[in-house]
Amino acid sequence: MPRIPRLAARLRLTRPRLVELCWVLLVVAISAGLFLVRYEDPHRIASSGDSYWYMRQAQMFTGVDERTASARTSKLVCQDINRSAVDQGQRPTCRSYPQRGVSERYIAIFDSRPGYPLLAAPFVKALGPWRGMMVTTMLLAVAAGLLMYLAVWMALGGRLAGLIATVLLFLLPTGFWMTRMLAEGAVLVGCLGTLIGVMVLMRGRTAAGLLIAVPALGWTLSAKSANGVALALVLLVAGLIALVTRGANRRGALVTAALGLATLSVWFTVSHLLALPSLNETIQDFATRHFKRPDIPDPYGWLLQQNLDFWPGQIRAALIAPLTLLTTVTAAAILMLRARHVALLWIGVGLSGLALLIAHPIGGEAERLLLPVWLPIAASFGYATALALGRVTRPRDAAPESEVEIPRQPIMTASTR
Repeated sequence: MPRIPRLAARLRLTRPRLVELCWVLLVVAISAGLFLVRYEDPHRIASSGDSYWYMRQAQMFTGVDERTASARTSKLVCQDINRSAVDQGQRPTCRSYPQRGVSERYIAIFDSRPGYPLLAAPFVKALGPWRGMMVTTMLLAVAAGLLMYLAVWMALGGRLAGLIATVLLFLLPTGFWMTRMLAEGAVLVGCLGTLIGVMVLMRGRTAAGLLIAVPALGWTLSAKSANGVALALVLLVAGLIALVTRGANRRGALVTAALGLATLSVWFTVSHLLALPSLNETIQDFATRHFKRPDIPDPYGWLLQQNLDFWPGQIRAALIAPLTLLTTVTAAAILMLRARHVALLWIGVGLSGLALLIAHPIGGEAERLLLPVWLPIAASFGYATALALGRVTRPRDAAPESEVEIPRQPIMTASTR
């Protein structure tokens, strides 16, 4: 008996399961390759100001003292900045990355995001600060690629559609931010994991759905609490809308709304008890340029005025160059036509970044804060491309209580009668 069939027999892999395993391995390999391509972009540095704090925190989780971790991280971030400058034909000027005179209130914001550096700590311990952080970043990006494949397969049907969506995830702006030493890859993993869990809930499989969605939400909150809160709000609203939508799974919708509400309640309680930075602190950080100026007396009034000044220009820019807007609308239309019972969930997750941009209305941060918007775009255009190639089986409606093995059948897709 040939070696591969013999191994499959020992692992009790049937032919369909072996095919699925091969697709998963292909997705992982392509995701890893695309990560390396995006990471090697010589014109952009791999680290940033936020990266400094994540790397510093990861070292401290391994037992390194604060002073040593700060000095070591300062040196490594400077090396990356100088490497990028040389690659672009510029003179390297970084000698020591600024690490003194930073407010404890600013540091507390990063201390409240332990997910990414805590995951990186074992790799930092084994491989050193830089390699450890980048291995962690790569693992998160590959995980995001795999979850995108599974989420599209579940929602829209077709392995090829999921594979193309994964490729798009790395080619779109998400690909750049996932390959930087930042928590964005961790956030996308949390968003996609939550999507998968809630789609399982919508099938009426409550225990399985919660087993996926709850850890995914918790992970998102630990990586970036603002994204986690926005995601919980999406679940609450999407669940409530599904409750009054004809043909939706009532139990799944109710559990989804309850999950969103419970997450918000637990988070705000924990945040209050541990005195974690709140929205007020985020506004003060923005208004005082990282607490280098005195606090403003009316932070919410100040934020409202900032938004009134910010959004008219953004709307004009979107109308003058409407490609992104048209792409978003097209993606939403595809989801509404082909996966209407989970379309609002996907669209809501995509628009969750709007809440972050409203809380931090600054053009230079817009692309990063709006990153989740590319998830439904990658999913929809991955499906559309596969459909154009004739490699998508026309989806069938799935009964909410279906016992079809996940993710072999699309979830409550548009009727094909």
